[in-house]
Amino acid sequence: MMAGRIFVTGASGRLGREVMELIPDAIPLVRKPSGFKNEVVTDFSPDSLHYALSGASAIIHLAGSRDFLDMKKAREGNVNLTWMVVDAAPKSARIILSSSISVYGKKLARIPADEGTETQPDTPYARTKLEAERIVEGRPDHVILRIGPIYGPGFGEYPKVLRMLKEGKMRIVGDGSNRIPFVHVADVASAIRNALTQGRGIYVLTGECLTQKEIFNIAAAELGVEPPKKSVHPLLAMAYARFGLLRSQVLGGKPEFIPEDIAVLSSDRAFDCTKAEKDLGFRPRPLREGIKEMVRLLSEPSSVEKPESS
Repeated sequence: MMAGRIFVTGASGRLGREVMELIPDAIPLVRKPSGFKNEVVTDFSPDSLHYALSGASAIIHLAGSRDFLDMKKAREGNVNLTWMVVDAAPKSARIILSSSISVYGKKLARIPADEGTETQPDTPYARTKLEAERIVEGRPDHVILRIGPIYGPGFGEYPKVLRMLKEGKMRIVGDGSNRIPFVHVADVASAIRNALTQGRGIYVLTGECLTQKEIFNIAAAELGVEPPKKSVHPLLAMAYARFGLLRSQVLGGKPEFIPEDIAVLSSDRAFDCTKAEKDLGFRPRPLREGIKEMVRLLSEPSSVEKPESS
């Protein structure tokens, strides 16, 4: 483990909590008291950050906006906040940034994609994540992690899909032959811990890239039900998601799916993580193993929280 003071932004998020379990002596930067040991409460203003980070040897920057529609909110959370954290960090500190495979866009320039594949961000979230990367790249000692859609205990979108599968309500979006690069939260956290002392530059972190049909078949088998047979055209599914989002904005509540969920579910994306495996010891678990865990936890409501997509 790296000597010195390690700070974590976004420690209260699902990935952040997993990272804190692996690095218990790290110092969380929080906006309000959250119950973490050694936490530092800050308003994230430049002066406050300069004071808090004065002795930092490494900063794991996980905080940011997950707004896929509002460029202003995405820029505030991903670009402005990253700039302030990096500007306040000591010049010798290592910066580890949680970025996203969304910077490649939903239609990859090359399959399998890797760190050298052309970026084609297609949402405010993706464009601002790429801007945040550029800020971090200005520091000599940095690691940028382009992370796939994270799943695991605590990610609420997945129990919803499993329940729909169990009830026979889930539909295949398109023909189901597209590959989806889910990655388990614990595998990402392990790579982040290793990045404190290993690697430099950009790394792709995704799990086993199985097809949509293969994923549903595995989940259905674990649930003891038949896999979905019916399909829906991606454009129709997207229209349904947009209507649900609009309805929730007018009437309140949460939509069943947002447009980004449909885009992630129906896009064909596969990645080569050889660089992360070599430099960071990244070892993503088989997706079947992760799905089995999610099915086992399905009856535990405490495991349901906010989803994360990439």
